[in-house]
Amino acid sequence: MKETSLILMVVTVLAKIFGLAREKALAHFFGLSPMADIFIVALSIPMLLTNLLTGALGTGFIPVYNELEEKKGHARADLFTANTTNVLGLFFFLLSLVAIIFARPLLKALSPGFTPSQMETAILMTRIFLLSMGVTAVGAIYRAYLQIRGRFVISVLHPIIMNIFIILSVGVLSKKGIVPMSIGVLLAFVLQYLIFLPYLDKNIFRFVLSFKDTYLKKMLVSILPILISTSVIELNFIINKAVASMVTSGGISALNYASRLQGFATGIVISSIVTVAYPQMARAIAANDREGLNHSFYEGLSLMSVLVIPATVGMMAFSSEIVFLLFQGGAFTEKDALMTGSVLFYYALSVPAIGFREMLSRIFFAKGYIKIPVVNSIIIVLTNVVLSMIASKSLGLAGLGLATSISMILGGVLLVISLEKISHERRKYFNISQLMKLFLATAIMILVAKGIYLSLSKIIGLRLGLLIAIALGGIVYFLLLVVFRVKEVEELKESLLKKRNK
Repeated sequence: MKETSLILMVVTVLAKIFGLAREKALAHFFGLSPMADIFIVALSIPMLLTNLLTGALGTGFIPVYNELEEKKGHARADLFTANTTNVLGLFFFLLSLVAIIFARPLLKALSPGFTPSQMETAILMTRIFLLSMGVTAVGAIYRAYLQIRGRFVISVLHPIIMNIFIILSVGVLSKKGIVPMSIGVLLAFVLQYLIFLPYLDKNIFRFVLSFKDTYLKKMLVSILPILISTSVIELNFIINKAVASMVTSGGISALNYASRLQGFATGIVISSIVTVAYPQMARAIAANDREGLNHSFYEGLSLMSVLVIPATVGMMAFSSEIVFLLFQGGAFTEKDALMTGSVLFYYALSVPAIGFREMLSRIFFAKGYIKIPVVNSIIIVLTNVVLSMIASKSLGLAGLGLATSISMILGGVLLVISLEKISHERRKYFNISQLMKLFLATAIMILVAKGIYLSLSKIIGLRLGLLIAIALGGIVYFLLLVVFRVKEVEELKESLLKKRNK
């Protein structure tokens, strides 16, 4: 798992760089303006649907496919795939038409602070974007299918295509008007999945439409609770944006940029590890392999801690500097950078909790205990609603980031309690000695990076100074892991030596 996860992280970094380039384009052309808020709210709806459908449909599809393949063979499992994509593609296309009709009340709920003119523009853009829903649903199943077949790299490359189209739409088509720009974004959502086609089995491209398939029904029954459970991050962000629209002008944009930077860490590390671990965990469940399930879970959790801890502390230590490096320029001012950085500082606190909860929830999904993550998600969202209203009054936008982090930490703790109740055993989730090594290495890394940044920024400038400080800090961290003989690094060294000897 470790090597595959690390390769996937490298590919995901590339995809996330294009995602940041998209946010940089938005910041450059729109800054924290009303137009930025309009575009981000309109874009967030198809982005939300993409994230939710990819997570829920993929999470529901993988264990059912594995069970079917285990019992009835590969051909029957591929027939199930073909039927599933056809049914879901049709359903979500029809659903998109309903969503287009009700776009106005939807946007009023998401952005109560919009003026009438802002609302009209947002409604027009949203209705165009929503036409992508059917293709997004089909793409989510194809992505999960590729992961089952071990084609992890190709399954995460499609966002690069999407972001290139969005950047071109914002930079070029926006000059021609709202409609051309919106059509460009629609094409971005639709055409990104073409990259999957050469790698898919031809047997899944069949015209079959059976609503009576037992396995399809089993998958569909699991989708709604999985959707609720996996959507907690997106739901929290929706709540925060609604509150931010009433806190200050440009607040939605600031939250968006901070969230994207937080998502850079979670997408690279957490999603990469979960993407590899979950199919293995689901396959172990289908084969009644308890030892294999526990191995995949603990291996993923251990690797995650090695990478998440320094990423979290690093984002907190350089929150405003990172925002300045990536976004300041054009319409995005120094004041905007400081506002966004204050939100990022608190958002970063949630990264370890998100990773821990993502791994824990996959155990519940694999075992069929879907209700528990659903209840946990509801608690997280309700907690975030209450804390956001309270914290925003005293801390402003930064309070929204703090509320999100507290709610996610609470969710992780409650899932641990639930897992121990259903398994009737106390688990040792982390090696204390290993954690102490990671925290010590992280502390030294930050001290070194801060010292380098303060020294070099005066000589070569803030941006270049920060890049060098981050790079050297990262090198120091991984050298310390070698010195401290951290398990993941030792295993990686052994694997590389074996390959060299071959």
